[in-house]
Amino acid sequence: MDPILNSFADFASRLSYRDLPPNAVKAGKERLLDALGCALGAYDCDTAEIGRSLAGPAARQELAGRILGSSDLAAADAAAFINSCMIRDLDFNDTYPGGHPSDSLGGLFAVAPQIGASGQRLITATVVAYEIFIRLQMKAQLRERGWDQGFGISVGAAAGLANLMGLSRAVAQHAIGITAVANMPMRASRAGQLSMWKGAATAYAVRNAVFGVQLAAAGMTGPEAPFTGRHGLTELISGPIELPPFGTAPDDFFIARAKIKYWPVVYNMQALVWAAIELRKQVSAEQIASVNVETYWSAWHESGSEPAKWDPRTRETADHSLPYIFAWTLRHGLIDQRAFVPESYLDPSIRSFMNRVTVRINDEFEKDFPRVVRMRVTATDHSGKSYQAYIVNPLGHEDNPVSAAELATKFMRLCEPRLGEARAASALKQWQNIDEMTDVKPAFDAIVVEAESKGRAVARHG
Repeated sequence: MDPILNSFADFASRLSYRDLPPNAVKAGKERLLDALGCALGAYDCDTAEIGRSLAGPAARQELAGRILGSSDLAAADAAAFINSCMIRDLDFNDTYPGGHPSDSLGGLFAVAPQIGASGQRLITATVVAYEIFIRLQMKAQLRERGWDQGFGISVGAAAGLANLMGLSRAVAQHAIGITAVANMPMRASRAGQLSMWKGAATAYAVRNAVFGVQLAAAGMTGPEAPFTGRHGLTELISGPIELPPFGTAPDDFFIARAKIKYWPVVYNMQALVWAAIELRKQVSAEQIASVNVETYWSAWHESGSEPAKWDPRTRETADHSLPYIFAWTLRHGLIDQRAFVPESYLDPSIRSFMNRVTVRINDEFEKDFPRVVRMRVTATDHSGKSYQAYIVNPLGHEDNPVSAAELATKFMRLCEPRLGEARAASALKQWQNIDEMTDVKPAFDAIVVEAESKGRAVARHG
């Protein structure tokens, strides 16, 4: 017996749209829209291009998946990889401490239009994936033990796919078990100078989840106790854990705790961007002699604990670098994709300013995290005068949520360059009302990039 596996299989196979309270439906719709915008904004990113170059056709039509922004079909696991690469590339998609739950959606996006899923089924499957991922992040503390978020992403994706596809409880259990034991990635993916793999690691986990679900659906059985059994998660890695139970009351759903980003940098640096904007109103970069950042452990560990973050040599390192993000924002009053081209993060003048930045953990801030996100930045000018910015729960935090209008603006800003204003607006309306669609395929057709490359497609949708 594995109570964690049993609870996941029960939840994945039994949850239906009618079980969802309004807050979970709203949160699911918002995060689907946000993930799609992030994916379209990164449509031609390098990781997705590599995925497209390797994607082959499905062995059978029912094993095919849809590639976002395209009419192309490929083997569903390959399509899921490409989709999650796009969702993840800009580091603009939602986050829960220790990972990005929307990374799991690449698999749901690949499969949903191919099986004639309704919008309500897609929302429900999204909720399943998020609820499982968040529970694992809350209690297993894998990041703190040096393991990467791909474990929770893959398990959540497998459960979400089982729900979307209407698989039996037994098949869902096998799919989750297979996926759990086969996907425990190391957090070395996110240490030192970061590589392209930072944006592809969870996509790889989602690809594996899709294949695990297909194996289970074809009759493959999985291990009986991957979480709490001998040599399972709790014995080898996490120690005993007790996950919050599933339920159908509004407070039983955690999906709204996944924070939607306002700036295209790692979530722990959202507060830093706002602090830099506030300090810019008080003092210019040229006047500053030193900067001290007080933050919580996760922000320090991810973005300010190693020399590489003071010497970013890749885009992936730059968007995780505390001193660089602060310096750029202080200079420009915002941060966007212009900050993440080589001529920006290799600029010698900005690097000299970065060396004035120090960071330390504030024990009070750490005690309150993640329910309260706090960051305090103190700048001292050359005359010794101090200036301070103190940010609590930056925009996108569950207690300071992005509004519907702000989310729509983000979607349009990301999608207009790919679709044009009229088509982006039409797609926005469809996805804002995705719960009313009996078949989501037209909503995926609405986000096809007209200039998509020909010759890539391994099949065309009919």
